[in-house]
Amino acid sequence: MKRFAFMLFLMVMVLGIAACDDLVFTTAITTTSTTNSTDSSNSDATTTTTTLETTTTSTESTTTDYRHLALQAEYESLRQVLPFALLSNIVLPNPTNEAIDVIYSVGEQILTDKTLYYQAMAYDQEIPLKIVLSYEEVILENIFVIIQVRNEALYHEAERNLVFETLYYNILEAFPTSIVSDFTIPEIDTNGALVSITIDEPYQIFQNRFLFTFPEQSEVVHFDIRIIYDSELRYYDIPVTMKAFDELPQIPEIYITTQNNAPITNNFEYVPGSITVKTYDQNLIATTVLANAQMEIRVRGNSTAFMPKLPYKIKFTTKTALLSDYAQKDWVLLANFTDQTLIRNYLAYNMARNIGMEYTPSAKFVDVYLNGSYQGNYMLTDQIEISPNRINIEEGSSALDTGYLVEFDRRLGESEWNRVGVEWFNLYGIYFGVKSLDANDPTYSINQLYYIEDYFNTLLLTLQAKQDYTHLIDEASFIDWFIVSEVFKNVDSGYSSVYYYKDAGEVLKMGPVWDFDLSTGNQGHLQWDQRIPEGWYTALEYKNIFFYYLMKYPVFTAHLKARWNEIYEEHILGLLDQIYPAVDSIAKSRHENFERWDIIGKNQEWYTAPEVYDLKTYEEQVWFLYHYLEVRIAWMNTNIQYL
Repeated sequence: MKRFAFMLFLMVMVLGIAACDDLVFTTAITTTSTTNSTDSSNSDATTTTTTLETTTTSTESTTTDYRHLALQAEYESLRQVLPFALLSNIVLPNPTNEAIDVIYSVGEQILTDKTLYYQAMAYDQEIPLKIVLSYEEVILENIFVIIQVRNEALYHEAERNLVFETLYYNILEAFPTSIVSDFTIPEIDTNGALVSITIDEPYQIFQNRFLFTFPEQSEVVHFDIRIIYDSELRYYDIPVTMKAFDELPQIPEIYITTQNNAPITNNFEYVPGSITVKTYDQNLIATTVLANAQMEIRVRGNSTAFMPKLPYKIKFTTKTALLSDYAQKDWVLLANFTDQTLIRNYLAYNMARNIGMEYTPSAKFVDVYLNGSYQGNYMLTDQIEISPNRINIEEGSSALDTGYLVEFDRRLGESEWNRVGVEWFNLYGIYFGVKSLDANDPTYSINQLYYIEDYFNTLLLTLQAKQDYTHLIDEASFIDWFIVSEVFKNVDSGYSSVYYYKDAGEVLKMGPVWDFDLSTGNQGHLQWDQRIPEGWYTALEYKNIFFYYLMKYPVFTAHLKARWNEIYEEHILGLLDQIYPAVDSIAKSRHENFERWDIIGKNQEWYTAPEVYDLKTYEEQVWFLYHYLEVRIAWMNTNIQYL
């Protein structure tokens, strides 16, 4: 209304001026303006272009300026009746002033019948309606924006299509184009839809893992994707190439040749020979990193030394790097025969390393060939010994307070033979071997054995009396060792391979971790209640006596809980995320290993748990380990909070 009143005022002024005699107007004016209307009936942006050309000579007061104002007024009149939203076909209005002509157009299309047609579309669309008003030679152009309202049926169809397409492309992106091992079917945010992924025979999916079949030639596997959304079912196909066996990644290979192809038969007699090591890049190009290096080799271990697949200890004449950035004389090849996943030791060592435990052994998978015969998948690791690259404590000193490496080993009490050549002491029925003492070493003193025996005895008496222990042990290392051992419910945590070390002038520490092949439910020689994932193990009185007493200290359990909570998310729960990548990294090797040693679901010995024997495939063995750790971690997380 204000604008209209203003235009009336201008018209009066113009007419007043036109009444003057002998005035001559020659005018060419082009005006373009953009105004944002705040009228409640329309909130569009309007663009106006006005062209006024007039030449008038009059002694009787003539003018054409009123046409410009008339056009403006006409546009305002049209604007009041034009719709903001287009819901159906509409006929556009004619000017109220018969002297004014109007042309409507959309883009380059002139609406000759002045009809704006509604087109059913899925989404709202802006229609820039061009309005050209002319009054004699005066032209006024405006753009009036009308919203064409979406068609609801088309809108819902478009939205449904968008959900299907988004889900499909998300699934497609999550799938690999080619596979070289089992792989986990990706989990997709379904956005309210039901998604199923299936595969035709002979292929299988087990526990959401596609089972690689190790084909001789590459094969294309088609995954059937079914998506149900808004009561509609759609099918999609995702092709994935399963690589041929000879194209699969190859882990390092170790070739051992003994002198005259002599057999390696026991754990006390070395056999001379040579060793060659090859590594492979992603293109399967081999590099010989060690060629015919002279060494000696023997069987290692205790119970494992009598199993079909033998573990070995390698001894070089000079320090040699073996798939490592440091050189040592002694190296170990673990067979993991009792572990039908092959990865329990690997997982435990990596967990210990990840939480910062000192001197954790290395863990590298290798394929081993002995005198030209494939022996299987092994884990190359360190010998537990004092060394700057391993357990870096003082050695070679005759002082009492020097470096000590001690093993809690109940086997030393089982026969006199076990103690031959070992410096040991018996602490109330618990045997400890002092690995760092050698009676043939000129720096050795029997008083050193007495010193470390007295140290352990003092520790035990201190714990039994519930006195302060902080001047005797490094509590943090005890806690970390306990967490790793308990997460895996390692059978040896209260039997053997339990290591302690003490440097000169320092307190006793625990570690390195060692020997987890019998853990996480596969310990067939234990009773059912000790195999299951629930329940404490290491701290039982008849297992590890030190932890039996430490767990009675509120300060120790408080620190244990704090440490657990500190590393829980990343390193404890994160352990589950390492299982499948570990087994996938050795796909070709583990397949060949169990071709060589056909034991899954068949080997029923003292160390084979019934639950493990019942599992007839490698994938079931891995799932058993995964589920065991999942339940074990959940149980420990709950019960640690209540200590």
